[in-house]
Amino acid sequence: MPEQEKFAWASLIASVLVWAYFAMRMTDGGGVVEVAARHMIFSYVMLVVMMVASHAVIAAMLAAGRRGRIASDERDLAIEARAERVEGYVVAVLVNVLVIQALAEAAFPGHLLPRFDLGSVPTLVFALITTLFAGHVAKQLATLWQYRV
Repeated sequence: MPEQEKFAWASLIASVLVWAYFAMRMTDGGGVVEVAARHMIFSYVMLVVMMVASHAVIAAMLAAGRRGRIASDERDLAIEARAERVEGYVVAVLVNVLVIQALAEAAFPGHLLPRFDLGSVPTLVFALITTLFAGHVAKQLATLWQYRV
């Protein structure tokens, strides 16, 4: 298994666990809870610290098992570029969903689309961070898929 694939697996698992921690801090009973700004700031800082620390540990563990430099060939670079493109598509689609939701709520109160209150700061923060995580997870899944085919 290539080192890039090992990193993608470890990053996927670490990212899902970190997002689960963030979701636990921001939600209750399936909905985003109105929390104080200090709570959101602490949760956000912890999220960043946990992502940096987990990915540093992953990189260190992979480097410890490596002998010499890792060589990335054209295939590895092409896989990375395609996976980053998938990540960009996912983020763009989700941002557009948020924009459509906000516009529909403003223009058509009582619309039939699923609702979440983007006027609430905790809901907006949760939606934006979840969008970033969804993009990252999509990138790792695209990387894994491309190494398998």
